[in-house]
Amino acid sequence: MKRDTKLLHYGAPQRPGPANPPVVRASTILHDTVAAYRDTKARREVDETVLSYGRRGTTSAHALQGALAGLEGGDAAYLFPTGVAALAGAIGAFLSAGDHALVVDTVFSPTRRLFDTLMARYGVTADYVPAETEDLTPYFKDSTKLLFLESPGSQTFELIDIPAWSRQAHARGITVMADNTYGSGWLCRVLELGCDVSVIAGTKYLGGHADVMMGGVVARGDAVAPLRTHVLATGQTLAPDESYNTLRGMRTLSLRYARHHETGMALAELFDARAEVARVLHPGLPSHPRHDLFQRDFSGAAGLFSVEFVPGFDAEGFIDALELFAVGSSWGGFESLAMPISPYGERVHPPEREAGPMVRLHAGLEDAEDLAADIEQALSRVNRPGGK
Repeated sequence: MKRDTKLLHYGAPQRPGPANPPVVRASTILHDTVAAYRDTKARREVDETVLSYGRRGTTSAHALQGALAGLEGGDAAYLFPTGVAALAGAIGAFLSAGDHALVVDTVFSPTRRLFDTLMARYGVTADYVPAETEDLTPYFKDSTKLLFLESPGSQTFELIDIPAWSRQAHARGITVMADNTYGSGWLCRVLELGCDVSVIAGTKYLGGHADVMMGGVVARGDAVAPLRTHVLATGQTLAPDESYNTLRGMRTLSLRYARHHETGMALAELFDARAEVARVLHPGLPSHPRHDLFQRDFSGAAGLFSVEFVPGFDAEGFIDALELFAVGSSWGGFESLAMPISPYGERVHPPEREAGPMVRLHAGLEDAEDLAADIEQALSRVNRPGGK
């Protein structure tokens, strides 16, 4: 069965019945007898879909868990109230005091904050490795227990050779975890590329409508057991309404991604031809340094990319002049967004050259020609300092 077809049938109720699984809100699950109660508690230890208590999710969450596991090709999926909560839960499941984590330096800023604050307080150390690294040997320690990667990199879209990094880590018995929000199990399936755990902020493309906060973690093989233990011990789950809305959003994931890809590529090419632009950071462009990895590992591009303007360009004035692009921190929804970024300040391995003013954009589902016209009019309203 093709993936597009599976996407439409994840969690489908029995017929006759509604097209989508209904929202089930519950805390206590009632039983008629002690024997039935004990049977439920026994069955839930081997079957995540058993309805036993609201903290373990209702049927609304169970349907979404199955969909996420199917989307990523994993053995089990667990739900969290936000993407950062999913990151914290996933990372915490595999690290203890005295352990060491190796983290790509281009990682999402809140992930870095988790390692540098919370995990450090728990006695975990972390080192950051450049995304372009081929041989990780100098960075591994005897205490390294986790390799955390994100590809493309946050805000600057560097690509990692995920299979090569995973092989090096697995040769030393190290768990490999990836933030796969950009690909969300559709454009890229990191578990198939060698990772053990995939973390997705479903707030972005899975929900797709800028009205859901959620995170999901999908694991395979031996990584399932520690993740499950951690989730149950910390009481993590997702509310029924958010579960329903995320699953509903997933029904159109392939269609929306196709539009994001098409529009994002068109806008990236528009910027790439402009004199005001020093560099366009988009993995789908042939000029990207690791475009070969993009072609190998991804089935398309998301609507997210960044633009570095020439020194002196009024990037914030450009953003303010946009009419269809709102200013906002998130991405992955139907709406187009733009925001100023300074991605290199917190990095351990920043580029040697000083970057010009930078803007991150998300190409939404508006008509591509309208978005292009909006960019053109905004560029015409700000000072253009010179040639490319």
